Amino acid sequence: MARKRSLDEGPVLRGRIMRRASVLFYERGYAATSIRDIADAVGISSSTMYHHFTNKQEVLHAIIANFMTDFVATTLPVLRDELRTPTERIREIVALHLKISDERRPELLIGNPIRYALNPRQQRDGIAAQAKYHDAVRAVIEEGRATGEFEVADVDLTTMAVLDMLNGVREWFRHSGRLTLDEVIDQYTAMTLKVLGTTYQRLPPESQRNW
Repeated sequence: MARKRSLDEGPVLRGRIMRRASVLFYERGYAATSIRDIADAVGISSSTMYHHFTNKQEVLHAIIANFMTDFVATTLPVLRDELRTPTERIREIVALHLKISDERRPELLIGNPIRYALNPRQQRDGIAAQAKYHDAVRAVIEEGRATGEFEVADVDLTTMAVLDMLNGVREWFRHSGRLTLDEVIDQYTAMTLKVLGTTYQRLPPESQRNW
């Protein structure tokens, strides 16, 4: 009966498997984590695992695809909001990028070497999702240059520099460190806008807390 209930949970159980697997991949490493390890962490049998995922590679792909789908769905509306200036959009994107990266750090496997565990089709899926975000950021920077808000000599190079800078935070930021996440967001917003050649006015503390 327990096995039958697990199967009947369907999408709910699939989500639990992905969440637990992402933590194990993040903490132990992909190679050191087995299907049995994931099943034990979820509290199901290995055979039940195989009803939801053919193999460990498929679990990895599902985690990455789910994260990138959510990330793109959250960030693209901001980047494409033509009612706001490029500077306003970039400011919000810095905050969103860093907050999402912090909140869902175990799922940030797309930039990790284990992505090479995916097959070519699965890798293309991840790259395509990344490209949507990259292109949307690039479009805002290009627009800002056209309106005179930004002073950048090379839009492509600047886009890569900004995204590399934001992606790097997840490698070192810890809540136990000397800076809070809001302080990191504030400083990285200033640095990003400096890279884009525009001025930055520090927001009052109450505004920072509402990001």
